[in-house]
Amino acid sequence: MNPRSTARNAFRSSWLVRRRIIIIVLVWCGAMVTYLAILGRPIQLSETAVNGLLLLMASVIGSYVFGAVWDDKGGLNNIGGGGAMQETYQRTVVPPEVPTGPAMPPPPGEGP
Repeated sequence: MNPRSTARNAFRSSWLVRRRIIIIVLVWCGAMVTYLAILGRPIQLSETAVNGLLLLMASVIGSYVFGAVWDDKGGLNNIGGGGAMQETYQRTVVPPEVPTGPAMPPPPGEGP
């Protein structure tokens, strides 16, 4: 079996589990928000719960997108079997030319 295909299958299976958890959380939050909006009593606790559920949904979606980008970037760097494939750029800094002569003009009255 090809070691790259094993790594890719493990990569995909972990995302399969993550997607299931994300979908379950989003469906549960959506159901709770719908329930509280339709059948909930108009009290401060219901409003707070809806706000918390909406924030949870937003954070799950944001984390999913951020995690997918992060994981894809890490997975692409490790494909190829030779470790991380990164390009290193070296920047050479050349100091500016040093002016010749005195750093400051002589004070008035002490000139040559």
